[in-house]
Amino acid sequence: MRLLLIYSGMKTLSRLGENVIGAFRRLERSLGNFHIQTYYSKLESREKLFQRIRFFHPHIILVFCKEAHAVNSDIRKWAPKVPVGLWVVNDPYHIQDYEWMVPYYDFMVTQDSGCLPFYRDRRNKPAFHLPLAVNPTHYFPGNVKRDYQSDVCFVGSAWSDRIRLMDHLIPLLSGKKVIIVGEGWEKLKHYSRLKKSMINRNIPPSETARYYNGAKIVLNIHRPLNDINKNPYHLPACTPNNRTFDIAACHSFQLVSRRRDLGRLYRLGEEIITYKNLKDLKQKIDYYLIHDKQREEIAGRAYRRTLRDHTYTVRMRQLIHIMHRFLRSRS
Repeated sequence: MRLLLIYSGMKTLSRLGENVIGAFRRLERSLGNFHIQTYYSKLESREKLFQRIRFFHPHIILVFCKEAHAVNSDIRKWAPKVPVGLWVVNDPYHIQDYEWMVPYYDFMVTQDSGCLPFYRDRRNKPAFHLPLAVNPTHYFPGNVKRDYQSDVCFVGSAWSDRIRLMDHLIPLLSGKKVIIVGEGWEKLKHYSRLKKSMINRNIPPSETARYYNGAKIVLNIHRPLNDINKNPYHLPACTPNNRTFDIAACHSFQLVSRRRDLGRLYRLGEEIITYKNLKDLKQKIDYYLIHDKQREEIAGRAYRRTLRDHTYTVRMRQLIHIMHRFLRSRS
């Protein structure tokens, strides 16, 4: 199979595009029947796209994220018989941004299983689920300096639900070493009490991994369904975020808010610990801070499961199989 991957080429903090393309390149070297070419829509001319299509003769084309959609009309003009898919990695939070694009594609790939019925039933479009994953060259276990060590750590933006939760946790966290990294946390009601624990900026994966490695407990608080008002249908978010895999790949223990698909990816209670509400979270923070052995054993099981099943190389192999099946179904 020859895949032409269309990507904006713009670098992001999460390095998602680099992770995906790097995994595809590794698989190209190990699989005899898979070849990939890339086209960076924001960095290369349309003539380059025409040349890639003309000389590579792709069997299938995948547009990665909405920023690359602008070249869809050119793809249809130069490769009218080649199936083209759109791969979405921020469902359901941005579903409004993608909904109008769906008719222009032959199939959809979404990172959240909760959006499959939307694409399949409401929009009558073949759709496939592919969770995000981790790049273990960015997230891995290691010893860190004291500045990165904490009892409880959270890395992420201050969405409204996270702010409310953290405000309720502040009395419990008093007297413990807490580190919170991300933008917007000055909105906390009790910000002054945690100000010294705050790092008010976004940080790259290398630094994020250090904070994960230094924490006894990493909180993984999923964002609300319609936090930026682009999920008007209130579609459910069922698949865990990529932070889930990043934390586990650092051999770090996490308490993660519940998502339906977590039980499909990890053994609940053995490889990963979820919480259902504020009371449950408080109890589990208290419990696991003093049960070091249990915490380490759970983190170790999650680490091994992640490296086996949830790296980008594993995930892109799954995506190749999905596209193979799709091509066979069309023929």
